[in-house]
Amino acid sequence: MPKPFRRRIDDWFARHNPPSPGSILLHNRRLYILPTRFGYLFATMLLVLFLAAINYQNSMAFVLTFMLTALGIVSLWYTHKNLLGLEITLQAPKPVFRGEDSEFIFSLYHANNSTRYAIGLQYGREIPVYLSLKPGSRVEAKLKIPTTKRGRFKPKGLYIFTRYPTGLFHAWGWLKFDTSVLIYPKPSDGAILQNTLVEQYQGKTATSTIEGDDFAGLREHRKGESLRHISWKAYAQGKGLLTKTFQGHAKPSLWVDWAQIPRGSLEDKLSFMTALVLAAENENLKYGVKLPGETIEQNTGTAHKQACLSSIAMFKQPNLDSDFEIADDHR
Repeated sequence: MPKPFRRRIDDWFARHNPPSPGSILLHNRRLYILPTRFGYLFATMLLVLFLAAINYQNSMAFVLTFMLTALGIVSLWYTHKNLLGLEITLQAPKPVFRGEDSEFIFSLYHANNSTRYAIGLQYGREIPVYLSLKPGSRVEAKLKIPTTKRGRFKPKGLYIFTRYPTGLFHAWGWLKFDTSVLIYPKPSDGAILQNTLVEQYQGKTATSTIEGDDFAGLREHRKGESLRHISWKAYAQGKGLLTKTFQGHAKPSLWVDWAQIPRGSLEDKLSFMTALVLAAENENLKYGVKLPGETIEQNTGTAHKQACLSSIAMFKQPNLDSDFEIADDHR
């Protein structure tokens, strides 16, 4: 159908089916059903048969018409029942980098004793995924959606539908989840840590410590230090209690600073910063991120990396939590 008309229909569904933070139960008020093209053709055929039966006063034509009408009514009930009572949950999507596929994992469950067949899930105009549910079972459905923009988005409303068992009717429900999808900028190639951080990496700084790799010498034992670091050989030689020291290496703290990134577009600079964060994390360095108006203090670890990448991904995003759109040119 034309895009403006389709947009109006989607807006109507969105108003009557608000986003859900948890699972969605398909009850009667959430389900819609209409005849398919074959359903309209079937109804036209029934009308012609009925008029012919009246015109020729043929009892067998009446029987055939009523039997086919009963088939249509039963089909209507079964198509609607195939979705009724389903409970759908969306797992929180994992963050991905722009250009990768974001994976939406849906969990479908129903508690009654009927088997559900040919249930489809469709996001936008993507190819739908079909599945069936056994009585009282739970099934997972995965939709891979291509990403074209960085930032934080909310999944658009998607359709769950069925035409089972005869294909004469199309029953569907509108699913809208209040769950965020985070897309990091695509890391740029060739990012060099040393040339783009405020504090240049100029070698390791030597420190004297009782923990380390290289033996540095002996010093007087201090009260409270562990006895396992005492040089018992020196003690046996009458030199008293001496503690063995070693030479350790401290890595410098680093900053991924917006102001130090080479010139380029907004997206190019964010991609460059993303690559630097990944490089610093891979080298187990303590690093921080400086963006205009926001600073993430130096730290390390997976949680810190995700916080840095999230801030970079949402930097100057026009509309946070806008709908996760799909570009038309990838189809």
